[in-house]
Amino acid sequence: MADTRVSKIKVRQGNYSDLPMLDPGELGYAKDQRRLFIGNDTVNIGTGNGVLTQFTIPLALSKPNITAVFVDGTQGDPANYDISGTTLTFATAPTGVITVGFNSEIDIVSDVTLPSSIELAANATNADTGFSIDTSLYNIVIIDYTLESTNGVRAGRIRMATDTSASTVTIDDSFTETATMNVVFSADIATANTMKLKYTDSDNLISKFKYTYQLWNSN
Repeated sequence: MADTRVSKIKVRQGNYSDLPMLDPGELGYAKDQRRLFIGNDTVNIGTGNGVLTQFTIPLALSKPNITAVFVDGTQGDPANYDISGTTLTFATAPTGVITVGFNSEIDIVSDVTLPSSIELAANATNADTGFSIDTSLYNIVIIDYTLESTNGVRAGRIRMATDTSASTVTIDDSFTETATMNVVFSADIATANTMKLKYTDSDNLISKFKYTYQLWNSN
């Protein structure tokens, strides 16, 4: 009689706080938060010249769980840098190629939506939110968002579109809010192949901007 063997494949698992940097293609499951992640190749975000301390992380990497920062291939001590939204700030200006290792989250269908979150600085004029898209790939974006400060809460939908052949851009922001919040969003295409979401804050208050978005190309 032939032997029958049953093999079981299990992925790396544990608590979210203990999630390591996964190897490219490796899966990791945060059991306490019921969230699934997959590892990626490292991404180059710039070269340190010993003077600059701040570098911009692509928006596509601001939502995933960034677990390591490398300078010339050597992993840095997390105590020596800070990541806020799309900004990576070093305590001491680095020298060499800067890359980041990150885990992408795989959405699990449920009744809970986990939006991206950005803190908008107070008293900003035509400042970057950190949200931008590559217009060589997409020319339409729809953003469902909430905005909260000590003034109140806003729930809204932003629609942005650009006609790359005519170098024109338009934005519509429809919302409802519990009290007047003097934050105005705008669209910017001054950078080649890029459409950015910017904002102006007349309240002089820090606001929490949470959002989900959809992209497509109308061509």
